[in-house]
Formats: sequence, C-alpha cells, structure tokens
Amino acid sequence: MDGTERVLRLPRAIGEPATIGVYALSGRVDQSMLANAVDHMRELGHRVIIAEETNHEWRYFAGTDEERVAGFHRLLDDPSIDIMICARGGYGVSRVLAHIDWNKVANSGKCFVGFSDFTGFNMAAYACANLLTFHGPLFCIDFGDGPPNGFMEQHFWYTLSRGTERLDDIACEHGYEPRRIDGRMWGGNLSLVAHLVGTPYFPKIEDGILYVEEIGEEPYAIERMFFQLFHAGVFSNTRAILLGDFHDCKPANPSRYPYEMDEVVETLRKLVPIPVLTELPFGHVARKATLPFGAPATLILSEKSYSLSYSHFLGK
Repeated sequence: MDGTERVLRLPRAIGEPATIGVYALSGRVDQSMLANAVDHMRELGHRVIIAEETNHEWRYFAGTDEERVAGFHRLLDDPSIDIMICARGGYGVSRVLAHIDWNKVANSGKCFVGFSDFTGFNMAAYACANLLTFHGPLFCIDFGDGPPNGFMEQHFWYTLSRGTERLDDIACEHGYEPRRIDGRMWGGNLSLVAHLVGTPYFPKIEDGILYVEEIGEEPYAIERMFFQLFHAGVFSNTRAILLGDFHDCKPANPSRYPYEMDEVVETLRKLVPIPVLTELPFGHVARKATLPFGAPATLILSEKSYSLSYSHFLGK
C-alpha cells in the first residue's frame, strides 16, 4: 500500500470514557508501573484491556517477536478499543515491522500512541498503511511512574478528542524573519527516523514539518544522523525542523569530543535553508505534547518565539 497514492486515513476521535488497549512491542514491562497506570486510568473512568504478553520476558524483550505481535493483533481485532498505547519503549519495534498486518492497522480506526522506539511504528503506519498516528505518552512511563505530568495528560486527552490543537508562544531565539509555514508534521526519535532511511517503512512526505528528539546520544553522533538525513535528500522535502528535548545528549569524553548540542544546532542551521527551531515540548521528558504524525500544520514564526497549530487529524 503506497501512502503517496491514497487519501490519508484518520483515526476516530475518542469519547469519554475511553477503552484503552495496552501492549508491548519493545522491552520487557515493569509490572508495578503497569499496575499503577491501570489504576490511574480506571480512577478516571476509563476501561483498560491489557495484552497478556505484557508480562512475558524473553531476553531483553516483552516476549518473543511472535508473542509481542500476537498480543498487538489481538487488541487490534477488538472493536471496543479506542486507543492503542504502547506500554514502553526501548528497542524491539524494528524486529516486528515486517510482521504487522498493516491493512488491519489502516482500517482499525483506532488511535495509536507512543514515543521513543514507537517512532518506528509511527513511520511505518504512514508509509505502509497511510494512517495518521500520534507521537505521545507511553502507558507505563508516563502514567505509571508517579503522578502524571499535568500538561502531558491534559494535552493527550485534548488532542485525541478534539481533532485540533495548538502550541502557542514557544520561546526560541532563532534569528529568522517572521513568516508562516504550512506543511505536514511528522517525526519522532531521531535515531529511529535515521535508522529507517532507505527502507519501505520510511514515509514519503512533501512539505514536511519535521520534529525530532533524542536521549543519551553524544552531540557528534546526533550531528552525524542529521547529515544522514541531509545526504538522503530528506531535507529537500522539508519546510522546517523542530527540535524537542535532547535529554542527556552531551559528550561522554569532552577532551576527545569537545562538541556540544549548541554547536550541532548551529551546524544544522548553516546546512539547510529552512528554519531550525528549538524548545518544542516533547521527547524523553515528563512534560510532553501529543503530536500527530501526518497532520496538516501551520507554523508561525515571530521574532523570539513560534506557534504550531494542527488540525484535521481525527475522523468520525
């Protein structure tokens, strides 16, 4: 299924209360965090259905590849589920992309949500199913590890229920002339975006507004990933780059690699003839926005800030 030849498929807007399906495509799941997140959602009045494989363990993963995919497909076939939210990230999605039934994903009408390793799913869902998904919270990490961040939780429910959202007045020293940019927003974890270049799971997006974040990578390695996207021609179809949180991204050996993230941003701004903006509130942090992958968006640059609005990303 070629996403460039079909109309974008939209998930259904969710109502209150919602039915949430929880599964694991990546690392093994902390069962106490899972229980905490379930309790929290049920206190809010929502129904939670958990794939039994979330308590499996095989090597690093939440069960074998076959078990993880089976749990995902079982929830996918349940028509009562509104939201499919991954339990955690880590590593593992790349191992199962070829085994997911993308036709079923495309026709499900469900909201698929996650971040980190889940970026691989976001990318593949657009490329293979032409389905809009969401870069947002993970079930255990964001709802089960202490009280959920207020901004994150409010933005999550607003975004999945209203079909229109905006992030206003994001403070950012950028030096670009004020302007309006219209495009299609997409992205996620930089390592996963770069990892899928040249595969069937890398989406073809024109006039992209690309958002990326990272955790635990050294600045020189982050710059190398940006150059990979540049040399692959990704930025030739991109109208703006929005940088989120780059958590713990600093040189491990400053005397050998005296290179900081500020220098990476400076290099990127010289490399591409499009705005490169920082401070988008998302990434491996508690305070994160839920961002549609594939939605039409408008970016407004002001002198020392910018605003991002997006709409038409939910169906009936």
